[in-house]
Amino acid sequence: MVNDNWYSVTDQSTIMTPALLVYPERIDQNIEAMIQIARDAKRLFPHVKTYKMQAIVKKQMAQGIQQFKCATLGELEMLIQCGAAHILLAIQPTQEKALRFLAAQQAHPEIIFSTLIDNSDSLQLFSDLAKSANQTMNLWIDINNGMNRTGIVPQQAADLYMAVEKNPCLNAQGLHIYDGHIRPHPLEERIAKCNSDYEAVETLICEIQQQGGTVPDQITGGSPSFYPHALRTNNKLSPGTTLLWDLGYQKIWEESPFVHAAVLATRLISKPNKNIYCFDLGHKALASEMPLPRVQILGLENALHKGQSEEHLIIEYTEPNNFKVGDLFYAIPYHICPTVAKHNKAYTVIKGELGPFWEIEARDYQLGA
Repeated sequence: MVNDNWYSVTDQSTIMTPALLVYPERIDQNIEAMIQIARDAKRLFPHVKTYKMQAIVKKQMAQGIQQFKCATLGELEMLIQCGAAHILLAIQPTQEKALRFLAAQQAHPEIIFSTLIDNSDSLQLFSDLAKSANQTMNLWIDINNGMNRTGIVPQQAADLYMAVEKNPCLNAQGLHIYDGHIRPHPLEERIAKCNSDYEAVETLICEIQQQGGTVPDQITGGSPSFYPHALRTNNKLSPGTTLLWDLGYQKIWEESPFVHAAVLATRLISKPNKNIYCFDLGHKALASEMPLPRVQILGLENALHKGQSEEHLIIEYTEPNNFKVGDLFYAIPYHICPTVAKHNKAYTVIKGELGPFWEIEARDYQLGA
């Protein structure tokens, strides 16, 4: 990862830091790896929250991926502009967002829209809104199989599923199971944990079928559980970070075929004391929701990260060097998704040369609202 210079830009003089750099050829490599694991591009339902860029969506569409998940109205609007075949708003909408969802569905009948549900109150809301709009809402039952973030536990989900299926204003698409809590590093342990947590979902499917319902589809997992769920059949797969990759998931899935396809460019801006170095990589350019270190500066892997503020990252580095203020460094974030959202555009790098900027269109929660 750090011994070759795949990330290096030949002419660094024009890079305005802090900056996000993306590498289209490596993104293509990651798309190919996703399809290889899934065994069929039509099985993929990837999440766009990581990169939020039309350019990356269109790269996937060119390889046969036509279904996408999103978490915000801005991402939904971006996918509409890309002409995606099916857009899943993968967060249960409250009333104001449900109205926007229905408006988008009405304006774009060529696209399938769907969203999530995990409770009876939302069922009543969605039914009333759909009826008033003379539309049908496509719904996935959001299943909580251990993460305890959203969803309904499998043991209580059959009645909700059947209520959706029987409602003339609603259309039951199937089950949505995101298990981001499954993070054992050894692959076999991750597979075993994924399978054990999924047993309750399999019991739920049988219960629904016994009540006369059908389960058209299941959307399963995220990036860490992508491979374990790929071993199943008759399910769809929804990785997201796999497109750009980051250090956090690299540490969880060390043997993955995915490569880092995005880095941050930063410059040394001060040497305030012996062995102390300051870079222009603060909270406003790098996700800061986790403890330090939040990034690995390539070539400075042994540095001690001392602190971070709005515009500054302070490290201690004791090895001999001849660093000068203004020197450019490259860094890989531990969490790429919220890092991308801090930038409005990304430099592209192709064979060491800077290419055109890619706009990060969906970094805002709403587009044109």
